[in-house]
Amino acid sequence: MNLFVLFTTALLPFPTAVVSHALQEHDQQDQRVAVAFYALIGALLCASWLAFFHYLARRADLLAEEASERHFPAERIRALVGVILYAAAGLIGYLVAPLAGMVIFVVLPVFYALTSAGLHQVPLVHRIAHRPPTSGR
Repeated sequence: MNLFVLFTTALLPFPTAVVSHALQEHDQQDQRVAVAFYALIGALLCASWLAFFHYLARRADLLAEEASERHFPAERIRALVGVILYAAAGLIGYLVAPLAGMVIFVVLPVFYALTSAGLHQVPLVHRIAHRPPTSGR
């Protein structure tokens, strides 16, 4: 699993260069294909993390004792969100406008930065999860 994550990470510079070149050439069709290609590699990278966390959740012998049970479901959700958003970015970038797809590429690192401590630590999610029960009045 670790090698799969490393492999997909190592692929990322190539589609980045393809997008850069396509943007410099000002060819709309090349830009569409380049954004779709970048999105494919991004989705593959997120899928590798999804597989990685799925594997670790089933192998308690590989974990530190302080690992929370909530950690792996939350990390799988984060990885799945990445797969979905990269796929959406690729489709939007190819079918609608390359720039629209690239906006999603910019939003994704922000999402991962905000949720790096875990989804349960995000203020809105934390407030919803710890909301006091409403009375039946």
